[in-house]
Amino acid sequence: MKKILRFLRSMTFGMILLCGVLVCSFAGSMIPQQRDAMHYVNLYGGRAAMLILALRFDNVFSAPYFIALMAALCLNLLLCSVLRVRSLRGSADRLKDGAMAAKCTAVSAEQAEKLRAHFAAKRWRCEQRNGTALYTAHLAGYYGSFLTHLALLALLVVGGLVLAGAEVIDRTVMPGSSITLEDGARVSVQDFRIEDETGRLDFMSTVQITAPDGRQSEMTPIRVNEPLRYGVYKVYQQTYGTAGSVTVVNEATGGSERIALTEPAFLTLDGVNGVYFQMLYAGYTVDENGNFTLIGSTSGEYDDPVYDIRVIADGETTAVLAFPGDEMSVGGVAFRFEPPVSYPGLRIKRQSGALLGALYASFVLITAGLYMCFFLRPVCVAVGGDGYAVHSPKQQMGLQLEIEGLLEKEDHGQ
Repeated sequence: MKKILRFLRSMTFGMILLCGVLVCSFAGSMIPQQRDAMHYVNLYGGRAAMLILALRFDNVFSAPYFIALMAALCLNLLLCSVLRVRSLRGSADRLKDGAMAAKCTAVSAEQAEKLRAHFAAKRWRCEQRNGTALYTAHLAGYYGSFLTHLALLALLVVGGLVLAGAEVIDRTVMPGSSITLEDGARVSVQDFRIEDETGRLDFMSTVQITAPDGRQSEMTPIRVNEPLRYGVYKVYQQTYGTAGSVTVVNEATGGSERIALTEPAFLTLDGVNGVYFQMLYAGYTVDENGNFTLIGSTSGEYDDPVYDIRVIADGETTAVLAFPGDEMSVGGVAFRFEPPVSYPGLRIKRQSGALLGALYASFVLITAGLYMCFFLRPVCVAVGGDGYAVHSPKQQMGLQLEIEGLLEKEDHGQ
């Protein structure tokens, strides 16, 4: 049992777990998460997609093995912290005992007094023991490793709570419009593109967040795995789509409206005559006989879009293929088919402010712990009638040089 406990709290076990967490995190950051299977097939090919799905790399942070890795790492850090703090009891006394037992460097009475005055001016703690002055400093450094382990444990626990407790909202937003969340925050999309200037796929939205109190973020481009963070909100580029666009004009009143079509819809004024939109196709091909073959989908922009519609007038239904720029009048309404509009599907995460504060506090604790480990080196200087001795669990070359320089000045003064 002791061997098992020793392994569970060992650095070797901790490093193995950290490597596993890093591999999973790298996969989660490089592979888009929580998409449908066909997305991975289109992006990586059939075999790679099957491997991704089999290893749960499509939702790695919720996979059982990742949760098990995190739980084991928390156990390792907890054991390290508990056992380490127990071993720190009496560390200051042991440091002083070591200084008393260390080999002294002989100095004169005047030099010893000079050392006492020097450490008193530095405000080091002083304790008299058997006629020897014991000056100690940086004792908090003993707790640096403990604080670092404890902060890592807090970071993992709080980070898990942040991920688990986030409110997730998936919405589609047309460019130039916005959506309002339940708490009053607003997410606005200025524009969206599927391809960059060179024709390379580059799904990018320009997004702005307006908090409930009116504070606003900058208009910020977001891409897959490059979200916009603002306060307790985080907005991801999740999916995309292409909508048909039709301008309708009431011929009697002159009123007009542009309508985005993402699903089948009947556009009518009197409920009887009008245009029934069925589907938007990405393009078409024409054979030598003039027959059309419609292209159902594409991973990029719609180069030659086609509207598949039914014109319903006077009780008759006519199948029609319409193209951007085509116009028609049915039932007192003028229809003009516009170029399609690409739009983003956004994933909006809203975090708890208290948990985010705890997460930032964990980072501060880690920084403080690392500072204590590397820059606060516990040390005790014993100054007695026969000389002085420096004792520390870590090298104190700087202090030794400081003392030697001080004593050299004393010698030159004499």
